[in-house]
Amino acid sequence: MTEIRRGRLAENQALFREINERIGASAEAQGADPHAYEFVCECSSLECFERLELTLHEYGRVREREQLFIVLSGHEQPEIEDVIERLGEIAIVEKRGGAADAVA
Repeated sequence: MTEIRRGRLAENQALFREINERIGASAEAQGADPHAYEFVCECSSLECFERLELTLHEYGRVREREQLFIVLSGHEQPEIEDVIERLGEIAIVEKRGGAADAVA
């Protein structure tokens, strides 16, 4: 896989992260409570519309580092990322190499 392709996959994931950041901001503005919210899978597939349930605290931990993304288990891209944690059926992945640079 070329570095250009790796960068494009990471850019796709960054689009989904923007959607999730808006979901999180909206939930916080409404007086965040401890229950789970629906976020979208941040995998690199533009055809993916899977929903992932996380609390704002769990999602906030992922957002602390710009190289981290949430994806449904099985949607990982081992060519550009490593799974660093699992929360049930959710994988927290970390970009590496050119993909990490693309999301920075």
